Amino acid sequence: MEVELRVEGRNLVFAAKEKDQVISTLSVSPDVGGDGTTIYQIKNAFTKGLYRRRGYMDAILKEVFNCMQSEQEAFVFLGTREPQVFAKYGFVDIVKPQDPFPNTLGRIIDVKSFLRYFESEKEFVMSLHIKDEMLPENDGIFMVHCGPEGGRLNSMRISIPANCDNACERVAAEAKVDVKDLIQFGFGLKKAEEVFEVAVKMREEEIYEALNNLKFKQTV
Repeated sequence: MEVELRVEGRNLVFAAKEKDQVISTLSVSPDVGGDGTTIYQIKNAFTKGLYRRRGYMDAILKEVFNCMQSEQEAFVFLGTREPQVFAKYGFVDIVKPQDPFPNTLGRIIDVKSFLRYFESEKEFVMSLHIKDEMLPENDGIFMVHCGPEGGRLNSMRISIPANCDNACERVAAEAKVDVKDLIQFGFGLKKAEEVFEVAVKMREEEIYEALNNLKFKQTV
């Protein structure tokens, strides 16, 4: 099996082939997010009936994720009537049932880029342990600093930034979160209490309040 990538207009088309026969395909199309930036949508995912459940779509999505990670794209979304098909790849609902486009799924591709969409009126710093079973680049512990200009992060140990003056409210914490829950938190489907496991239990209320006050700058 080989996965071929070609460009058709503004779309990227991925195709899994056996002996020059196309078995499975999907396209990735650019769209405009709520803040005017480009986001990407998976469309037209298809595998020939006799070849389903043989790993062709797995191979294609692996190439899609690799391609988008190399470009530091935060996430990808898709619309489907069969959300269970994509659940094993880490896709989850990102819109409320009453929204105009139900059954829209999202998947974080590059967690560092995704966290940059969070902003806070007051400085907020935490050590965040993110779990991603499929994409090892997202799996790890990150120091996250959110402020009025959005999120910034790196892989260093938690610390209070030097540019946070005495007027800032400083919140330093440690928490764990699954990447699937993180995207639902970002899009407002879950509260912090449902998503984050805070290390220091006596400060839960303080930390959850700070997390729930974060604003996510992106919408689909």
